[in-house]
Amino acid sequence: MDLDIHFLLLLLLFSMANEYKMNPKIFLRFLMFGNYYCKKSLEQKFRKFGSFNTAKFPVVYFSGIQPTGVLHLGNYFGLVEPWINIQNSQPPANELFLSIVDYHAVSTGFLPREKLRSNIMKMAAALIACGVDPERSILFQQSAVSEHTNLMFIFGSIATVARLQKLSQYKDKSRKFKMGDVPTGLQIYPLLQAADILLYKATDVPVGQDQIQHLELTRDIAKNFNAAVQTNFFPIPNQVVPDFPRIRSLRDPTKKMSKSDFDTRSRLDISDSSKIILERCQKALSDMQSNITYDPENRPAISSLINLYSALTKQSQQDIINECSELDTKGFKEKLAKAIDHHFAPIREKYEALMSHDSDHLCEILEYGRQRAQKVALQNMAELKDLLGLRL
Repeated sequence: MDLDIHFLLLLLLFSMANEYKMNPKIFLRFLMFGNYYCKKSLEQKFRKFGSFNTAKFPVVYFSGIQPTGVLHLGNYFGLVEPWINIQNSQPPANELFLSIVDYHAVSTGFLPREKLRSNIMKMAAALIACGVDPERSILFQQSAVSEHTNLMFIFGSIATVARLQKLSQYKDKSRKFKMGDVPTGLQIYPLLQAADILLYKATDVPVGQDQIQHLELTRDIAKNFNAAVQTNFFPIPNQVVPDFPRIRSLRDPTKKMSKSDFDTRSRLDISDSSKIILERCQKALSDMQSNITYDPENRPAISSLINLYSALTKQSQQDIINECSELDTKGFKEKLAKAIDHHFAPIREKYEALMSHDSDHLCEILEYGRQRAQKVALQNMAELKDLLGLRL
């Protein structure tokens, strides 16, 4: 609105200058002088409402993964491998936080005590086996840093119930419950996610397509908080989308590979034996055609297997088709099984070694990460409480 008004005023002044034959030099000086103050006024107004985010923040990456047990191939190619690439390419000055987000795992109900504890240990072992370096990446358990939930409560004063209920994931998951029986944890899940990210002032967040709405909410929360306290306290985190085809269910290419699928043949875990890998690849859904072509629309099943092979070998789909032109689907599935086994054999060996020892070693790694994460969390929360008048 203000920009339109200023534009109209400038047009009016220009027409007046023509009408009264104002000296062009005088008019130009007047225009520059007036425009300077118009610009300053607009800058102050935008700054007041948080539209400017010019503060320079150190580069900080954050990602979280739920403790669902051992990683499956969808987890690996969707989050873990991209994270390891980030870890190995970032300069030492850039901080990397990788959290096992166990509070998120109980957002719709509790798990048996030993089951959840086992899942946390398995996830920690799997991440380390895949190449996460606890010295370079701050690997920690979310619930061990209480500042996550403290910040979530504060964000509850910024986000609205209406906004949370419009999120696609909430709509999809809430349908599983009877009207009135939707857990509060499901609704506030995105608030906790925002707290996870902003607690460490993360500037870059690797997310899949299904989490983009939640990151947009996080960005809006950061902007609104900055506007409320009239300072750039939080960075506006950037979305980092991994460049890979989503790994699909081996039994249904319309679905992503998931732990929640009751059919165990639909997925492969990083710890699966050579025998299981071969069996599940052989039983993977294909079609009536025997040749190997990439056609996601008309041949989604074989195309999803080609995408999996591409994720493993980093070859293009066309190169894979050329390489496998002499193979039928049976031969291609056997070739895929060998590639999977070759890639994950050393990871499987390291995972089994970590799990064969007592849990003390893994607990020590997570405690080391907790100490480093909490140091940052405490400092940022102290500054935030001071801004809000909560610290006396």
